[in-house]
Amino acid sequence: MIESKTKQTLKVKKDSSLSSSVGNTPLIPIKLGEYTVWGKCEFMNPGGSVKDRMATYILNDAERRGIIKPGDTLVEATSGNTGIAFSMLAAQRGYNIYITMPENMSEERKRMMEFYGARIIEVDAGDFDGAISLRDEMCEKRGWFNCNQFHNPLNIEVHYKTTGPEILNQFRSSVEDGWLQAFVAGTGTGGTIMGVGKYLNEHVPGVNLVAVEPEESPVMSGGEPGLHGIQGIGDGSKFLVDLNKVREIKTVKTECAKKMARFLAFEYGLFVGISAGANVKAAFEWMRDNDAKNAVTILCDRGERYLSCM
Repeated sequence: MIESKTKQTLKVKKDSSLSSSVGNTPLIPIKLGEYTVWGKCEFMNPGGSVKDRMATYILNDAERRGIIKPGDTLVEATSGNTGIAFSMLAAQRGYNIYITMPENMSEERKRMMEFYGARIIEVDAGDFDGAISLRDEMCEKRGWFNCNQFHNPLNIEVHYKTTGPEILNQFRSSVEDGWLQAFVAGTGTGGTIMGVGKYLNEHVPGVNLVAVEPEESPVMSGGEPGLHGIQGIGDGSKFLVDLNKVREIKTVKTECAKKMARFLAFEYGLFVGISAGANVKAAFEWMRDNDAKNAVTILCDRGERYLSCM
């Protein structure tokens, strides 16, 4: 039987320094031979990932509209980073939180959520549909708040309003001609590539949107979902991704993503996660294949949450 636990919390301002420190992350150059990929350092958000943006935006919206208040219960299905972001904010703002997730996600991320006070309910390995269905059932039966990252338009809106403008302003201030050729991003929910892509398409004519997915689970490429080790992307469905707005899809093997993540640590001191490795790998490959001068990608999260599976 699932019971919501009651938290005794201190009253805190909703716009505390924790939430206000989300975003405005650096954009840094990563060079490999003649090519330069610009990486948006989303691992520098307070919860350690790009998902802090979406989680903060969704909770701010729900609070502003009076849908939730401290003491209420949040529920989300996640591979890890979104769960960490919501768990962090739940602890800070005084909410209870349940997380549903496949059992094969990294132990480090599970421990992080539990450390914030989240209760985790696991489903079979790779079963994101099962995690989503369980989340929906829990919310429907008990009236709990469904964060709904996989189908929430706010997931796109936050990147359109924040990440996209940040990237373009930072890129233009760093690159002499300011002409951005591609934005390359792994797709979990699809919120990042759709939101950033929408903004860039409005301001950079001809920019290429390149989606990244695991070679072992090439759903967007027309293949079947499968188990893979690039946690955070390739969750078995397109979700928010509109393939009509994507110029190209790059697939990356899990082991290649891990090798790139290790390379970034050894050569650049960037201790990032496996999906960031996939993004950088795909960005360099796209530049090589298209004889391009530049591309921007997302360094999604920190590497220490994957040490057990690197």
